[in-house]
This record gives sequence, structure tokens and C-alpha cells, in this order.
Amino acid sequence: MSELKLRRLSGTEAAARSELLADLYEQAYAEKLDGAFRSREGFLDRLSTYVQRPGFELVTADDNGTMAGYIFGFPIAPAGTWWRGFRSDLPLYIRELTEQGKVFAISELLVHPASRRRGIARRLHDELLASRGEELATILVDPKNTPARSAYYTWGWQKLGDIQPFDNSPVFESLTRPL
Repeated sequence: MSELKLRRLSGTEAAARSELLADLYEQAYAEKLDGAFRSREGFLDRLSTYVQRPGFELVTADDNGTMAGYIFGFPIAPAGTWWRGFRSDLPLYIRELTEQGKVFAISELLVHPASRRRGIARRLHDELLASRGEELATILVDPKNTPARSAYYTWGWQKLGDIQPFDNSPVFESLTRPL
């Protein structure tokens, strides 16, 4: 088995690799692309905004010179709109942590289909979260994505509620985990 190399990238470095990231996005979601939220254009639009956020960080997994997967996220802006579309009352402690800048959002975690079931997603996940200074992390998961959902619960995530962050996005489960 080859040795997997993990590499951290800043927002500027990630922006310079946006087309490569979009290529892998399309491969990972090939059967779920919908031409709207789940599309190359939609991904690139979101990525172009995310890479500009203070604290943005991306970790890639390199397998013999090929990007096998990546994860990225950023601290939620205290006055931002992250929780827009939350389907119930946001707990007060979540609101307070957000206002204090103590919540980190994982926006994307994916692995190329040929590289799945090798522990790459877990290594990316752990690497990104290991150096964070926030108190809480959040991630969204499609409830129909049973493998990802199961993995997150195994890794210590808990459901906070349901959220539809964009008008053209599906309704996701919003999960949280203390850091």
C-alpha cells in the first residue's frame, strides 16, 4: 500500500488549485450532480467565497502524486449567515459560541471513489480538526448519504437539527462536535 501524504493549504493556495478541486468534486459526486447546487459551477462559486474567509484551511490527501481527497473549512463569522435555513430554534449555546467566533465549519470532505474505504476521510478529518482553536465544529451531511452519515456518528458527531443553507440545496442534517 502506498504512503498517503497530507498537505495543508491556505485559501490563496486552494484558490490556485480550484479547477483541480472541482475536477475531484465532479468525480466524487458523479452520480449526484444535479446541475444546480451539486454542480461544478455551484462548487466553484461556493469555493471562491470560502477561500476568502479568515481562517480558511484545506487539507489534501496525496496518493502517489494524485489527489485522493480533501477537506476544507473555516471559522463561522460571528455575524454571518451560517445558520440561515436552520429548521428549528438554534440552541442558545450554539448562538453564543457563534457570536464569540468559536465555531469551525467543515464545508467539504470528499474522497475519490477509487480511494474510498481506506481510512482517507478519517485521516483528513482528524488532521484538519487537530489544530483548530475553536470550541465546536459543525458539518452538514445529506441524510441519504448513509456511509458519510454513519462515519460522522462513529467519529463523535451528533445531530443538532436540519438545515437548508441555500435555496437550491438539499435539506441537510447539521451535526456538531466539541473540539
